[in-house]
Amino acid sequence: MAKPLCSDRQGDNLIAFPRADLRASLGAAMKHHRLPENLGQALVREAANFPEVSADAALAFALSQRLVPAPIDFEKARGILLVGPSGAGKSAVAAKILHVAALIGRKTEFARADGGLALFRTGTNPPAILTVMEADGFNPLNARAASAFSALGDIDGVETIGIVSALLDAEDVSDIVSAFRFRRVIITNMDRTRRLGAALAACMSGARLAHVTYGPRPEDALEMLEPGALAAQMLDIAQH
Repeated sequence: MAKPLCSDRQGDNLIAFPRADLRASLGAAMKHHRLPENLGQALVREAANFPEVSADAALAFALSQRLVPAPIDFEKARGILLVGPSGAGKSAVAAKILHVAALIGRKTEFARADGGLALFRTGTNPPAILTVMEADGFNPLNARAASAFSALGDIDGVETIGIVSALLDAEDVSDIVSAFRFRRVIITNMDRTRRLGAALAACMSGARLAHVTYGPRPEDALEMLEPGALAAQMLDIAQH
């Protein structure tokens, strides 16, 4: 159990309470980045359990408890189906995956979802080839899209990865990840936003984080989020 920073004696009783300025600074950061209210409150509460450390260290701990890294295994992957709203960056992500796979010597191909999935359904896809498939975009406000896409990846050898833009509304992102039951997500447009609520909602609403992207070119890396750097970035942005 963490030791409290502040205390007050009343008779023989020791009353402990988290540092108020820590909660205030973290709460302001959650509001600035427009996190879903429940997620923001949970992060502040979990960080406040460690009031003897700095705000960024406390937030880094809270983030590390919820951020589950799960990068793509480019050596073993066979079929990757990219699903996401229109404009999320699926084509750019597909190009990046193909680029990385080619660099390590994998044979690759790109396919539309219907054609690529047909090969996996019939077992006629070459097993040594990594096939990257892009599903049609959808309106994130269309609830029917979830049922239409949810079964696409239920094929042996194919994993569905959700593609989510950091520019979207964080509440909408949380709803998308939950509705589509994404197991892993790739977050795009990290270089185009100063509000990180959507990015956090994408990888803390039941999905693990595969990668994030900071540029649209194939050679722009598929990167990861590190809790310490992410916490420092969140607080720095919120204070300026």
